[in-house]
Amino acid sequence: MATQTSRLERVRTVDGVAIAYTTIGAGPTALIALHGWGGAGSGHSWHELLKHLDLTGIRFIAVDLRGHGASDRPEAGFNLEEFGRDVLAVADHVGVGKFVLTAYSMSGRWSQWIACRFPDRVLGQILIAPGPASVLPLSDELLEGWMRATRTRESFGPWVNQFTSEPLADDIVDAYFNDVSSASDRAKRETFRMLCRDDFSDSVKATAAATLVLAGAHDPILSPEFLRQEIVARIPGARLVPIDCGHEIPVERPAQAAALMEAFLAGLVAGVRV
Repeated sequence: MATQTSRLERVRTVDGVAIAYTTIGAGPTALIALHGWGGAGSGHSWHELLKHLDLTGIRFIAVDLRGHGASDRPEAGFNLEEFGRDVLAVADHVGVGKFVLTAYSMSGRWSQWIACRFPDRVLGQILIAPGPASVLPLSDELLEGWMRATRTRESFGPWVNQFTSEPLADDIVDAYFNDVSSASDRAKRETFRMLCRDDFSDSVKATAAATLVLAGAHDPILSPEFLRQEIVARIPGARLVPIDCGHEIPVERPAQAAALMEAFLAGLVAGVRV
């Protein structure tokens, strides 16, 4: 269970954008965590999970994607190439050569791209209710509906709870709303649209990184069956574990997710895929 003090730092990327990241722990295994839509690594995204995750031997590095949290809010750079560079900039800034990626929801897509594009850097990846490498047929009408629903705390609660198997506690919804409110509109719109373009599903077949996929058994967006077909079947040796919850796994079932992550990391350290 995490008890270490966190430290917020920033690194300047090649296009001049400051990317913020929070580091907890100082172990030899670097775990770089990428949040979901409207989230923040320095905010609520991993808070509940970190209450249960044993960080012995682990350096947990939670990134604020550009436009989110304490990172800069640029108008440009919302593409796979720039997001990949942002993550590598963080890894280089903390002096990490190889690392494990933990990525939730939309960031599962960025993780898969980084893993197949930079195989010498990614030791493994934990994909939590992840978006696929194939494009998702999401409309601008849906996007604008999300934008409207996340404007106020009153409308945000029902919006986020439609993705869960049971209502979230008010304090968790409050913290999540705080992060969504601080992210730029540009970032929320463009990260959503990043899910709808640039199909690289053929490329992930060459992924060398060990891959664990955690799926919400009642996820109304990305079902276990969909993730098995679109992700697990494409990535060599990937393993899927369903969890009895909806899409918001890090806050719905943080203890179970943490236990599965620990087992996966233990296998990587031992040199065995689990």
